Amino acid sequence: MTEIIHKSDIVEYKNVFTKEECNYIISYWKELDDWMLSCFYNMYTIAGKKPHTPEGGQSLRKFQLASQELAEKVFNRKLKQISLSSHRWEPGAFAADHSDNTELDGTPNAWQENKLVTMIYLNDDFEGGLLTFRDHKLAFKPEIGSVIVFDVGIKNVHAVTEVTSGTRYTMMGSYDYADSVYDVDLKKIKEDSNPLREKLREEWAKGQIMPKTSATSYRPVNK
Repeated sequence: MTEIIHKSDIVEYKNVFTKEECNYIISYWKELDDWMLSCFYNMYTIAGKKPHTPEGGQSLRKFQLASQELAEKVFNRKLKQISLSSHRWEPGAFAADHSDNTELDGTPNAWQENKLVTMIYLNDDFEGGLLTFRDHKLAFKPEIGSVIVFDVGIKNVHAVTEVTSGTRYTMMGSYDYADSVYDVDLKKIKEDSNPLREKLREEWAKGQIMPKTSATSYRPVNK
């Protein structure tokens, strides 16, 4: 495993998982039929399914434990996992510049507990799909079996460029600090935001799609 520190809170680890392990996870998720359209255009997510085989459970547990261990190493704090999900990015899928736990003006949103993530790259046989960081001019070309750990707040506004061919598979763990306490009802705030997400999907169906992020001015870091 190779550690590459691009920034104190953006750290890449190569060769964390083998190609065989990644292929197994992809085939495991492909067998499930309850993928849901996410809040990003043409990207589908699946989470919360109990493994239907012991092998599946052991494999998912390995991915979960290894990625959380890396995240705690980078941030030197105990973490609690908020979610573990797999993502399927079909051709045309992209994510515009965003912060996971704030609006782009820094105002806290409904996902304030999503402090950082581990992004596991499960394949690399696709085109496009670069992870970019707007304010640091970084663009990552995913490598199979690698993990990128990063703070997902306003300090690291990020995006995924359009997948132009093939299907991009990733697995993401979201984490909060173990000692975090909130004085707002995050569950209610999320419920109140549901109509906004439905409106976004309706706009997609009508062909109303927000501008995509381009990586032409970014510095590629995985050449």
